[in-house]
Amino acid sequence: MTATRYSPRTFLTTLLAVLLLAPLAAAQGDSAATEPVTDQALAAHDPIVLQVGSTVERASDIEWRFEVALRNIAAQQGAPFGPEVALQLRGLLPTYLEQRSQEVALVVEAQRRGIVPDMQTIEADIHSIRSSSETEEEFLALIGSAGFSSEDQIRGMLVEADIVNQLVQQLRAQAEASVTDSAVRTRYLADRQSFRENESFCARHILVSEEELASQLLDRLAAGEEFADLAAEYGTDGTRTRGGDLGCFGRGAMVADFEQAVLDAEVGTPAGPVVTQFGFHVLLVYEHTPARILPFEEVADEVREYVVGLATEAAIDGIIRGSGARVFPERLAPIAP
Repeated sequence: MTATRYSPRTFLTTLLAVLLLAPLAAAQGDSAATEPVTDQALAAHDPIVLQVGSTVERASDIEWRFEVALRNIAAQQGAPFGPEVALQLRGLLPTYLEQRSQEVALVVEAQRRGIVPDMQTIEADIHSIRSSSETEEEFLALIGSAGFSSEDQIRGMLVEADIVNQLVQQLRAQAEASVTDSAVRTRYLADRQSFRENESFCARHILVSEEELASQLLDRLAAGEEFADLAAEYGTDGTRTRGGDLGCFGRGAMVADFEQAVLDAEVGTPAGPVVTQFGFHVLLVYEHTPARILPFEEVADEVREYVVGLATEAAIDGIIRGSGARVFPERLAPIAP
């Protein structure tokens, strides 16, 4: 999915976790309920700001959803949410409106396909939230701290998240069924450089403070003594406890003089002394893996997953573009001076 679109189910899963763990002392109070207005005054006081076909959302719908999103972000970061924070983040509202239009487009498509929400799971989620409160008053305070004014608002968001998730799974299943072996191989050939494995070296060293000692250790290695044993006995850095093993690394990971010695060394043959600002090194490169493009057989599953993901994303984007979603950010209340 594109970077500007978020997953409603992921958002709500996190939100539910925040609700279940939120201390009641952190509650900011219930969100103010929208006062009833007449049909004639509705357009002026609560204009339509989002439309997908016959589905519309008014400014008040977007406002409370936006507050829920902001409170959720603040709770995850452990920061208090108040009027100052809300004002600072008010500028994000038009972007949120655009994101919401994408989400509504997917909700409308899920409904058009006859996707039914898993109400058993949804009610279980709500029960989990309710069970953390002893009284109705505490429950309302808890959900109010997350920006909800009623249980129905939570249920509605969970229903949307569930049917959109089911829709995405349907689109993914369709993509998996349509992706051919030929398409996977073609994608691999087009993106071969993405499957490049960088050159790496695996080495041991013995770091000492005197060049003469380093030369003596090289002689003893040539005579057949074990590198790990000498590193454990004479090494002066932390690698001595693991036989001088530096592990595996690529170019640019070591200081220049040491790296050059690694590049020049013959695998399996001790080399040195190598002089760096740390002292004198006796070096043993025990493995060298040249850079290579991973063969198709090694990454076929990964490439297929990528192609399926692209096809799923394309289907999602097609639904959104074809929905005719319209937003009217100019109808939102301006930021207070």
